[in-house]
Amino acid sequence: MRDKVKNLFIQAFKDYKNVTVRLLLLFSIAAQSKIYVLLNSYRGKVYHIQSPVDMLIPFNKYFIVPYIYWYIYLGFIFFYYAVYDEKKYFKLLAGVNLGMIICFIIYYFYPTYVPRPQVYGEDVFANMVRFIYERDNPYNCFPSIHVLDSILFAIYVNRDETIDLKYKLYSSTISFSIVISTLFVKQHYFYDAVSAAILAYIMYVAFNFKEIVEFFKSRVLVYIKSSTLMRATLFLKALCQ
Repeated sequence: MRDKVKNLFIQAFKDYKNVTVRLLLLFSIAAQSKIYVLLNSYRGKVYHIQSPVDMLIPFNKYFIVPYIYWYIYLGFIFFYYAVYDEKKYFKLLAGVNLGMIICFIIYYFYPTYVPRPQVYGEDVFANMVRFIYERDNPYNCFPSIHVLDSILFAIYVNRDETIDLKYKLYSSTISFSIVISTLFVKQHYFYDAVSAAILAYIMYVAFNFKEIVEFFKSRVLVYIKSSTLMRATLFLKALCQ
């Protein structure tokens, strides 16, 4: 793992000009975040979409760790693709930006609200939760951008044939922990996570439609060939008997 990270930074240094230009485009996300701030307030009417699942999930301050780790996870994957795969980097960036725009439109027309629990204690975890609560109002919940990005990034990693299986498992574990963290720290409801997951897959398909079609065509062709070969083999065996 250490060697992989070392090689990543070595490659980034060798191609630092192109990598820097690509990374500067991340400011498009920062610019869009200003819209999030404008929408993240009480505007006269909010919807409360708590589900029975949410009633079963207790508040747990320790899940603030994966919740905040979201920033590191996204930053690392963006950096990885900015260095190794320009095409996937721009697809991922476009998916995040378009996904945010769709979320903002929903926030404007369908503002939701998630009440926060009282946080007790003065330990680091309780303070981290209060830190997030103080800087992020309980609106702009459906769909969850936290979940949208986490799942979208995990999809790109899992579909990448150049990445080893163990790193895909790391990525999936981190992504899953981030998703459930949004529920345990009471930043989102279950429906916020489900809608974000659906949107993440839509964003992936939207920017990888051609590759997906080619993938399924190749799979179907392989199936047809193997099926035809099997039938021919059985036919010849029948003739020989």
